[in-house]
Amino acid sequence: MKKIFYKNKIYSENEINKIATANDLATVDCLKDENMISVEEWNNGEGGDCLFEFNKTEEDEFLLTWSE
Repeated sequence: MKKIFYKNKIYSENEINKIATANDLATVDCLKDENMISVEEWNNGEGGDCLFEFNKTEEDEFLLTWSE
């Protein structure tokens, strides 16, 4: 998979959603339970394997902490 997210760059939730949508990926909002957003491949209309994880650092600021 091509590099679409970069470490050490701060993203807003809106940016993550736009980039994921443009690359036909799904976002999973885990903010309430885990303070993070994950980006996954579509799997027959549902989320699949996790490709990226972003941890919330501040209000509407997210940092890439894991990528496949």
